[in-house]
Amino acid sequence: MQRLLSLIGEIVGVVTRFAVFLAIVLIGGFASAWVMVHSGSPLSTTTIGPWVTWPQSGRVDADPYTRAHTVRLGLLPLNSSLAITYHARVDNDGQRIHSSCDYVVEVDGLDAAWWSIAVFDDAGAVVANTAQRFAFNSNTVVRDTDGGASIVLARDARPGNWLPTRGIGNLTLALTVQDPKWTQQSIDTSNSKPKVLPRIAKAGCPG
Repeated sequence: MQRLLSLIGEIVGVVTRFAVFLAIVLIGGFASAWVMVHSGSPLSTTTIGPWVTWPQSGRVDADPYTRAHTVRLGLLPLNSSLAITYHARVDNDGQRIHSSCDYVVEVDGLDAAWWSIAVFDDAGAVVANTAQRFAFNSNTVVRDTDGGASIVLARDARPGNWLPTRGIGNLTLALTVQDPKWTQQSIDTSNSKPKVLPRIAKAGCPG
């Protein structure tokens, strides 16, 4: 009887260890897959400063993680050989962009034929506002005398290129570029002179 109980104990121990191992493998697998789909990796994304893009978006040969990312967000992206969208959730100091602070987005050096910059809340919706300001593009932005331009994100009205944030919490900026030559150069990892993307600088956090 003692030997039988000992044998049963050993079997239970083996089964328990196997179950724990299997649980770790499954949880780890699901977690890593979620990260790859949600945030991507150097294999599926291209990063320039705080800006991140999925260069295979809209392509028939897109990798599985890019396809899953696109489906998860319900996106209908153009082929990245024609247009590309970069997203920024942090500023140039690596801090989360939040509506409690003001930001200046400097578009100097953005030499694409056409571009637009829009701001969204954490759920991906545009920021509702009475001024009906949701984005600026290369045609509508007011430029300085030297040809440069900056866009201000703030809760309260500002002169010039102001995008309201209305105190809604975490923000995401979307930079869309339509310029095939520029697009290809921006995602070419072998390019010794990477494209210049807008700098996002915190301008203060009013009380």
